[in-house]
Amino acid sequence: MLFSLIKVILQFKLMNSFIKIIIRGRVIIFSNITSLFKFLPEKFTRSLANLPEAVIINATEVRLRLGSVFTLSVGDRSVAVDNDGHICSLSDGIRCTKQDIDDCMSLLSSFSLYSFDETIRKGYIPLPGGGRAGICGMSVCDKAEITAFSSIYSINLRIHRLYRYFAGQLIEYYKKFGLGGTLVFSPPALGKTTLLRSAAVLLSEESNGIPLKVVIVDERCELFLPGMCGGLIDVISGCPKSEGIELVTRTMSPQVIICDEIAQSDCDALINAQNSGVILIASAHGRDFESICRRPFIKRMVDSGIFEYAVKIDDNFRYEIERI
Repeated sequence: MLFSLIKVILQFKLMNSFIKIIIRGRVIIFSNITSLFKFLPEKFTRSLANLPEAVIINATEVRLRLGSVFTLSVGDRSVAVDNDGHICSLSDGIRCTKQDIDDCMSLLSSFSLYSFDETIRKGYIPLPGGGRAGICGMSVCDKAEITAFSSIYSINLRIHRLYRYFAGQLIEYYKKFGLGGTLVFSPPALGKTTLLRSAAVLLSEESNGIPLKVVIVDERCELFLPGMCGGLIDVISGCPKSEGIELVTRTMSPQVIICDEIAQSDCDALINAQNSGVILIASAHGRDFESICRRPFIKRMVDSGIFEYAVKIDDNFRYEIERI
């Protein structure tokens, strides 16, 4: 994961809810676990505040489960904590009550759940400043579509990060072989969104050559972060990717469109954008390129020439680039 890079950190400093890291003279700022405190009941924040710095740096998710143990994701492990902020066995970890779940939902929605009806039925609540909280529970369905949740069983808060230079290897590859449509893939939580953020920043800045007009289509309000300002980045968020892609292709004259977690419903819009001369960089879940291409809509996009390169991210936060 990202934090194997800790070996090369020359300096780090806690800055409220952010960590400032200097690696080989380059400054990287990203959120740490304390950025989630304002969304959590006090009993959890008291415990998390006592965690060792190594855990604060490495944690990627915080998860509440109704009637079960409160856990953190650290690397590829889920760990429990006790009331004193010590890593412990699942049986000794803090438990989540219905009141904890209700309080967390109220904090996430600023005490206005009805304002988030549309995203809640899709399984998430967007967080101020970027990122999202995933939710699941007892769903209410109409004609095989989820319309609401009658009860919430689990809440997953992901810690969003802007690691500006993660896509440096990809940018150098583009300089050598030419910019082209790119499909980034890996299993969940291995860094796809982090790589897309970095690519957006680096492609839009003068420091990497001629800056390009980059538009981020951010359906679930988790790809764009405020720290990405400064280059030629425009963003549309909170709308279906297919509609957002069509809109920005018509109105924003993008040179590059970046979006996360493509689905079958996005296929036509992506093909139309590519036919308009726009470079597309997108992501999908999957462990290898062959299995991803078994999905008919991805095979259709590959066959249509949308993607020239495939980027595979591994469990150690490294990635390989290959021409399709």
